[in-house]
Amino acid sequence: MGGRSRILAEVSGAAKLSIGEFSRLTWLSPKALRLYERRGLLLPDLVDDYTGYRYYRPAQAERARTIALLRRVGMPLEQIGAVLDATGGQRHALIEAYRVEITRAHERAVALLDDLASAPADQQSPESMPTVRSRLVKPWAFISRTLRTTAADLPSHIERTAAALVQRAGASFDPGQPLIVVYHGEVSWESDGPIEVRVPIVDRAKADGIEPEGMEFFVDVPFGEVQFPTILRSFDAVRDAVAGDARRAWGSPRELYFDGDPFRCQVAQRYVET
Repeated sequence: MGGRSRILAEVSGAAKLSIGEFSRLTWLSPKALRLYERRGLLLPDLVDDYTGYRYYRPAQAERARTIALLRRVGMPLEQIGAVLDATGGQRHALIEAYRVEITRAHERAVALLDDLASAPADQQSPESMPTVRSRLVKPWAFISRTLRTTAADLPSHIERTAAALVQRAGASFDPGQPLIVVYHGEVSWESDGPIEVRVPIVDRAKADGIEPEGMEFFVDVPFGEVQFPTILRSFDAVRDAVAGDARRAWGSPRELYFDGDPFRCQVAQRYVET
C-alpha cells in the first residue's frame, strides 16, 4: 500500500488531522496550507485558541488536491477561488475558459520565440513584412478612458477598462465598430504610455469624442503576434507607410479589436495628404 493510501486508511476513522498529518496526506507543505488559509481557499476545521495549532478533516483532502492540481497548471489563486465556489456546469466553464487562455498564451509564446529565432529585422525580405493597406474611415462616436500601463499589464488593463466602458455605454454600445486602443505614448516593459481605450457608441450626445472621417493605413495582425513585442512589426509597417512622399501621420497609432470568431486585430495609423 502506498504512503498516501496508508495515511488515508489510518485516518479514515479520525475526527481531526494536525497540519503535519494533513500535509502528508495532501502532499501540500504546511507553508502552502497556511497561504491557502490566508487566501480563504482552504480553512482549517479547527484552530486551537491556546496553541494556535490547526486541524483538518480528512474530507478536506479532495479540496486540497483540487487546489494543488490547479496551481500545477499555473492558475492564479483568485481564479482558483472562483472554481472552488462554482458547481457543475459553471465550474466546467471556468476551467474551460482558463484552458483556452493558457493555450493562447502558449501559442503566442511559441510565435515570439519563432520571431526571435528568425533573421534580424534588417535582414528580412520584403515578402516577410506585413501587408499594409489603406482605407477611408467614416466618423463614429466613442466613450473613452485614458490610463498608464507597462507592457506587462497591458492586456489585463485593456480588458478591464473595455469591460467598464461597455457597461457604462449600456444600450448605446455599438458592436458593429471595433474596440480601439490608442497609444499616445510609448508602451514597453519600462515605459507606461499613456494609452486611451475607446468603446464605440451610437448616441453621439453621450460621446466623449467623435472619430472624424479620414484615411488610415492598416495591417491585419496574425493571431500569434497579438502581443508585445511581436506586434511592433505591424506598428513599424504602418509607420513606414506613412513616411512616404506627400503624406504625414495624423493622430496616434492604434490597435483595433473586432468582436467575433475568429478573433481579429489590426494596427492602424491615420494620415493626411500634404
